[in-house]
Amino acid sequence: MRISTQEMFRSGVDAMQRAQSEQNRAGLQLSTGKRILTPSDDPAATTQAAQHRDIIRSINQYQRNMDLAQPRLQQEESALAGITDQLQRVRELLIYGANDTQSTETREFMAKEIREMRDSLFDIANTKDPNNEYLFGGTKSLDTPFQIDSNGVVNYVGAVGEGSVREVAITPISTIAIGNSGADVFMDIPENDGRVSADVTRAGAPPRGSLVIEKTEVSDLGVLLLGTNATDEFEISFDNSSGTLQYRVDNITQGTNETPLTDYSAGSPVEFAGRSVLLSGTPNIGDTVTSRPAQNVSLFQTLDAIATAFETPVGGSSSRADLTNAVNRGIADIDASMDHFSTVRATIGTRLQSIEKQTNLNENHKLDLRETLSELEDLDYAEAISRYTLREVALQAAQQTYVQTNRLSLFNFL
Repeated sequence: MRISTQEMFRSGVDAMQRAQSEQNRAGLQLSTGKRILTPSDDPAATTQAAQHRDIIRSINQYQRNMDLAQPRLQQEESALAGITDQLQRVRELLIYGANDTQSTETREFMAKEIREMRDSLFDIANTKDPNNEYLFGGTKSLDTPFQIDSNGVVNYVGAVGEGSVREVAITPISTIAIGNSGADVFMDIPENDGRVSADVTRAGAPPRGSLVIEKTEVSDLGVLLLGTNATDEFEISFDNSSGTLQYRVDNITQGTNETPLTDYSAGSPVEFAGRSVLLSGTPNIGDTVTSRPAQNVSLFQTLDAIATAFETPVGGSSSRADLTNAVNRGIADIDASMDHFSTVRATIGTRLQSIEKQTNLNENHKLDLRETLSELEDLDYAEAISRYTLREVALQAAQQTYVQTNRLSLFNFL
């Protein structure tokens, strides 16, 4: 077989170029630390690496969402903790104010302190976060959520209802609310025990009766939930036509009698329809007690009612009974408010705990993904250095072979 001089030169050059290219590729791998320089180097690994990067990017976005939610929730939890401390102080003032040793002047000082705390809580309700957004405004976070009208009544004008609070995704299938609306926190607080409440209506001109509601509560939940017992209103009225003070209970919603006339005994509970109303004092004929489903009241209404009761002078037994009723209701509503804030704080704590757990899961997941990505893309330096050295030897051999071949000529033998 004859090989032309041109073919020998071309083969030599091709060999050197291949060796040079392979050495350059090995050198580029060493300089970048990557095994895959182009998708064609390993199409399957390139596809897997792209998928892993997409997952890491999505995890990073979820983590940014949690980094946004966490400080807002922590600020809200801190604000509510301060509110709970102030409500405990209000409860102490209620107990002090109910004492007979207190005078009208001392109760007025207590009322002033309660109104100052009410103003403080109003400021907390309008707290802003570091982004200058209102913490309790819901999705209307740029507008002042709580305002005082011309009558001194606090109103909430922020977002309400479904979608009133922004939510962020923390996983592909989970979202978390980054706060609570002011309506849920400050305005919609169930009174008393959250199920039933009661009011006294006094009849006639002074001297009026001294009837007091000491406590109203559910005595039998099963009975309360029968039929319409939970939603009906009942009225306790009094009669002395027999010569003995008696009471009867009527269902005023249904227009039916619930209990017959029964002798009244102060300090003994009146029980009906799964409810219990503990009464004390002496009622006048015509006085009534209305037992009704508990309603939602705002924290500001509760504080205003307590302050107003303390500002009202106490004279005879009737006004003393009015104060006692206000104090009993105030204590029940303050306890309900503290329970409410504890529940809200618990939900915030649950969300913060979820963020913490998800953050740890994200870090572990990203670590696993990066390890897999490293196995797919990163270079084995020991193997690469050996391969680079081998390519260098191959290039040198190709160069030396080309030099020797270049010297072959018939003219050298003539």
